[in-house]
Amino acid sequence: MNFLGHAYIARNHPELIAGNFAGDGYKGNLDQFDLPKNIIDGIKLHRFIDDFTDHSEQILNAGHIFHDNGIHKIAYIGTDIIMDHFLAREWVRFSTKDYDHFIQAIYLHTDKHLDLLDDRFQSMYKNLKLFGWFFDYPTEHGIRKILTQFSNRIGFENDLVKCLDVYLSHKLTFDKLFASFLVEINEKSVEFIQELQ
Repeated sequence: MNFLGHAYIARNHPELIAGNFAGDGYKGNLDQFDLPKNIIDGIKLHRFIDDFTDHSEQILNAGHIFHDNGIHKIAYIGTDIIMDHFLAREWVRFSTKDYDHFIQAIYLHTDKHLDLLDDRFQSMYKNLKLFGWFFDYPTEHGIRKILTQFSNRIGFENDLVKCLDVYLSHKLTFDKLFASFLVEINEKSVEFIQELQ
């Protein structure tokens, strides 16, 4: 899952959004970081989501479709981003909250803790807000732009932008995999969050 997916999983626990959102910036033992419990718990949730996603049969199957279409090194980066596109486009299937209001809530709960978060995340987050990335996710034109931006940030030549064309050619299969995955990770993340309390 990418930015939207991570925030979505924490949607009913706004105190976890900032840490979950910024989780990639924190490596190793979390005892080394002088952060409030809600941020640490958000990072733990981020790690849980990443681990669950990496071992999900649905996501592995989605990655195999990319592999079968010549996309290898960045197949699962593509899967993460395209799944955010699916989630944004099909938002009303998975949430009763208005999409725009949800994005504003992400901003609100991240802004409150921004000065505590990793510097690289802060820089990325400012661009995310400035350029309205979340509002690009729902459309094909917008997600192609997001894929291009991510592709340019990767330090080697890649076919990330091609992932959208592969997705569109196998849309029904991808959408079934993503929908099934979202139901499953929702259930498991509720259990994980309860254990954090």
